[in-house]
Amino acid sequence: MTSRRDTIATYFRHQYETKQGSTEENVNALFAEDLVFHLTGDRTMGRDHLTTLCDLLRRTRHDRKTLVTDFEEDGDDVSFVLYIVGTDPVTQHEVSVSTRTKYRFRNDRVVEIWQENPAGVENAVRAAGVRLN
Repeated sequence: MTSRRDTIATYFRHQYETKQGSTEENVNALFAEDLVFHLTGDRTMGRDHLTTLCDLLRRTRHDRKTLVTDFEEDGDDVSFVLYIVGTDPVTQHEVSVSTRTKYRFRNDRVVEIWQENPAGVENAVRAAGVRLN
C-alpha cells in the first residue's frame, strides 16, 4: 500500500517534473470532487479551479520549480513544506516561497488544503504568470 506521503510526492513529480498523465488525471487522482483549497482571507478554490490553475502552471513558465519536503503525518492530516521558485515575468527577478502546506484526507483523496503562507503562494503563482481573481 502506498503511503499518503508517497502519493503526494508522486503527484508533484508527475504534475511538474515528468509531466506524466494529464493535469486533470493527476488532480482527480489525488483531490476529492468537493475539495476546499483555503486561500487568503475567506477565499477558497475548488477542484475545477485547481485543475485550471495547475494546467496553466504546467504549461507556462518552464523556469519554475516546485519541490515538496519535510513530511509529517497526523491521522488524516499530512503536512509538508512546499517550495516554489520562478521568475516574475514583469520584473525578471526570481521569486520564491516556502510554506508548510497541510492536506486533509478522507480515505484516499484530499478534501481540504491549508498553507501557512497563502499570500506568499499566491505571489509565487502570480510570478508564474497566473492571475487569481
